[in-house]
Amino acid sequence: MRVLHLSWEYPPHIVGGLGRHVYYITHELIKLGVNIDVATVGYEDTHVIDEGVNVHLIDAFKVRVPDFSSWVHSFNIFMMMDLSHISEVDAIHVHDWLTAPAGIVLKHRFKIPLIATIHATEYGRRGGLHSLESKHIHEWEWLLAYEAWKIIVCSNYMANEVKSVFGVPDDKIVMIPNGIDKALLSFKPKYDRSRYAYPWELLIVFYGRLVYEKGPDSVIRAFAKLMSRMSNIKLVIIGDGPMREYLVNLANQLGLGSKVYFTGKVSDDELYSIIAHSNLVILPSRYEPFGISALEAMALGKPLIATNRGGPTDFIRHMENGVLINPDNPDEIAYYAEMLLKDEGLARRLANEARGTIMKGYTWDIIAKKTYELYKTIIEERAKVNW
Repeated sequence: MRVLHLSWEYPPHIVGGLGRHVYYITHELIKLGVNIDVATVGYEDTHVIDEGVNVHLIDAFKVRVPDFSSWVHSFNIFMMMDLSHISEVDAIHVHDWLTAPAGIVLKHRFKIPLIATIHATEYGRRGGLHSLESKHIHEWEWLLAYEAWKIIVCSNYMANEVKSVFGVPDDKIVMIPNGIDKALLSFKPKYDRSRYAYPWELLIVFYGRLVYEKGPDSVIRAFAKLMSRMSNIKLVIIGDGPMREYLVNLANQLGLGSKVYFTGKVSDDELYSIIAHSNLVILPSRYEPFGISALEAMALGKPLIATNRGGPTDFIRHMENGVLINPDNPDEIAYYAEMLLKDEGLARRLANEARGTIMKGYTWDIIAKKTYELYKTIIEERAKVNW
């Protein structure tokens, strides 16, 4: 079995969770005997072998373009040209709309099934279609959903969103969640805690892209309320994005001063070290198709406050293995944060239950087996029909 994955993200070019997903799922599929090719963004046209994965790096910057959408389409044209020589591929697996044009063309070129993982939708990200660019992206997402043999979604929330936004029938959608690397369950911090907080401070952590959808402003507002009741706390904001300057100003306006530390983007080792040293993780996303970040905190054995919107509701049970909150309610976030920071027994119980949840169903080897079975079914179906 040979499967071609198309993704605009793949290490070291990582923007969000999509790139991590593609990396881990492809490496686990290799272990199951699947021959994997990945076509992705590069800075020169070249081919490398990454632990058994054939990676086709496509130079996405050969021509000058006026905007992001034009860049996406030019990149897809280069991708089609580069991959047109590939033979004996059994299926194409596209990740989101950014590689949909190439995936659709290559599907018809090779007359093989197209599988689409829809990680998020433009409608969901923006709360509607409010610009020409959003409408353009939405049209490509719809076409990808239409052309796909099967659509993989990562949560029940996303299954409902894909059905309602694109009018996709139930039997076309397969729910396979995301996962984490098993090694995270035994991770040992590589960085000392003193880099981020004094010994007497309880460490609260937020990490993710600094964008409105992830709710970092709600964390800072909740932290300000918590500061009025507890002084021995520190907030570390990990990540970067267009909201950073706004968030720094917000922290200063609320008088938080040195109590909030912005790290910017950090390596995985540093990220996981900070989480491992923390006393509490808060991830109040306003739009969250799944929530790999939440899984990472759970795997590292940390008490977690997460959003009650979207994917996390599939694997977090309120007050059993974590806490679910309204991301737009800083008072509620502060209430549960104080509870978990002051009640070590409760925090430990939730964290232990969270690790158990991960080990039972959310590691990449388990996810890869489900994906492999889907590939087999689709390839068998294709063999029985005319194109």
